[in-house]
Amino acid sequence: MTRASKKDEALYLMLTEALPGFLISDFLKCQRLPSLPSIALRILRLTQSSKATINDVADTIEHDPALTARLISLANSVHHTRSANSTQTCLEAVQRLGLDATLTVVLSFNLFQHTSKGPQHTHIWQRSIMSALIARQLAEQTCPKQAGHAFTAALLQDIGILALSATYPEQVDELYFDSAIPHAHLIEEEQRFFGCNHTLIGAWLAAKWGLPATLINTIRFSHAPYKSDIKSDSLMEMCVRISGPTADACLSSAPEEQLAALLYDLSATAGVPSFSLESVLREVQPKMELIAKTLMIDTPAAIDPKELLENAQQLLLNHTLVLNSRREAQSKALARLRKGYSAPGEFNKDIAFKKLSTQSRSKS
Repeated sequence: MTRASKKDEALYLMLTEALPGFLISDFLKCQRLPSLPSIALRILRLTQSSKATINDVADTIEHDPALTARLISLANSVHHTRSANSTQTCLEAVQRLGLDATLTVVLSFNLFQHTSKGPQHTHIWQRSIMSALIARQLAEQTCPKQAGHAFTAALLQDIGILALSATYPEQVDELYFDSAIPHAHLIEEEQRFFGCNHTLIGAWLAAKWGLPATLINTIRFSHAPYKSDIKSDSLMEMCVRISGPTADACLSSAPEEQLAALLYDLSATAGVPSFSLESVLREVQPKMELIAKTLMIDTPAAIDPKELLENAQQLLLNHTLVLNSRREAQSKALARLRKGYSAPGEFNKDIAFKKLSTQSRSKS
């Protein structure tokens, strides 16, 4: 871990105390606990800075020959070669891949090279990348200066699962065996299995690495309810919170249903900006395809953003109509009860008439 400030050290101790004791003991004894070398940490900090340039990122990566070779190789792959000129330098590789893909490759190279290659872990990484791309696009609409922070925080929001996977591989394989299980349900199961969920573990791991406090806290509350105020940091955090369920919908076999549930939750939450989800999904899809091919993981099924949103909104409308119909029936029933209490004689006559009619039909 890089040397942290006193404030970060205090945050690390607070998160350590918040975790169940047996988890901390097992994590600290785990030889395969995920870690980030100093080069990766420096790149993370650079991508968080609005003053950092592609040259700065490339210069930092060049201190790691293995990572440099990996980036140049990927940049020269068939998926990125658009001209006869091959990439020769780290700078050219970063320029061709772009900062988002470069950061994703760096984290993948350091965090996922030793993890299980099972379908559940591929899904976790897919979700992380999709969430990061969605968070960036949401932030571009509401707090563009925080878009880079949103991307990084969303990319790291599920790193707690990596710590659990390294420490309790058998239990985690059982817990995450089905990628179709809703993420919210996994949170509940983690609480039952381990006494906390992966967001708190991820925040602790980020603090252990010495990441900035803002990033640590965004990871910690990445699955909290949506909320917003005028502060740009809060808008950024909200973008990260929305990115996960949106990614779940995109990766689901029934995306309309999950997206309809998300739209309902957003409509019921005060202070949520009016996002253009169609443009978000339209921007994200080709970028997700590019990064997936770069990292040689499965590319998510293609979706039509306009059709998906229209179907989700129709489902939401149908749900609303059903709820309104139930409310109307309940209101009429309540009105009849109130009428009966205000005129008990008439009410009793009505009941007696209904009973008499029922008895007559039964005799006939």
